Amino acid sequence: MATVDAPDTEASSLPLLPDGLSVGVSFYGGGTFEGLTDGLQATLDDGIDSGLSAWTYYLEWSDLEAEAGRYTLDTFEQSLADAQARGLRPFVNVTIGDSEGFSLPAGVSDPNDLDDPEVIERFGKLLDEIVPTLVARGGMILGLGNEMGEYLDGDRETRETYARFVDAARQRVHTIEPRLAVGVTLTTGAIRERSPTYRSMREVSDVVAFNYGPIPASFVVLDLEDIRRDFREVLDASGDGPIVIQELTCPNAPSMGASDAWQADCFRELFAEIEQTPQVRFASIFTFADFDEPTCSLIQDALLGDELDDLPRDVAQRLADYFCALGVVDVDGTPSPAWEVILDEIEG
Repeated sequence: MATVDAPDTEASSLPLLPDGLSVGVSFYGGGTFEGLTDGLQATLDDGIDSGLSAWTYYLEWSDLEAEAGRYTLDTFEQSLADAQARGLRPFVNVTIGDSEGFSLPAGVSDPNDLDDPEVIERFGKLLDEIVPTLVARGGMILGLGNEMGEYLDGDRETRETYARFVDAARQRVHTIEPRLAVGVTLTTGAIRERSPTYRSMREVSDVVAFNYGPIPASFVVLDLEDIRRDFREVLDASGDGPIVIQELTCPNAPSMGASDAWQADCFRELFAEIEQTPQVRFASIFTFADFDEPTCSLIQDALLGDELDDLPRDVAQRLADYFCALGVVDVDGTPSPAWEVILDEIEG
């Protein structure tokens, strides 16, 4: 299969990432260090002592710019300072869009306006504000979207508009800091299939990251013996450049055919393939901690409501269980067997 080369820029080699593999964690839903309990912080500290070195941070454009020209950067700046104080380098994804659609600020109502010169300049001025802080705090990648391919593949006009927006943002970033990589994150399906969105984003990005979990559409996990083969297919399809895995996920929900033991073995299998692939420069565990019981109940109620009537009930139930079974640490900070596997892999 022919590969698509990333743009020939300094940032495409990810020079702000240390040599070798950086392993990080993420907090679900754009969570920050401020929300960590003492127990969670103690467990995270153990991970950092073992070699955990990165953090994936999600936020939206509107989180940074409530309205045109009025910046709300306190949480952003404090979160990056907190990460740096812990020795964690951030991969920040400003999710202009995700799997559910675009997330645009006040004053930008139509995604097909993203290539309007005024919108591009507005976002450019925001980049002028945040890029120096990101780099000063150890940041090495700026993402501009998460898993947008499914609807962009079928909408050429919006896809091309978005590509022009990403290209303009990337050029603006490189005038501020040529070494900072700019990219987007797609699904593994987009990578495997060389989807229209994948091809488009490769042309305008320094790196196309992906999210991986051995979880088919049925939300029944793969058998352990199939995980490495499946993961290897995605790694091979990623081409010859540096590989960035924004999310590496192994759930533990029994309804999905998983368990604490399966979750631990899953991460063991994934890291075994990563060890054979020096191109993988970054992989972030998704996600660090489970939700507490009230939050999990709210998620279950929402996902099993009318909005999922198009899914068979058993699939909808597994999907709901999935969101409550992503953590590798319990809500009180108790490590799971998977956390111990991850630390062993980092230390080894």
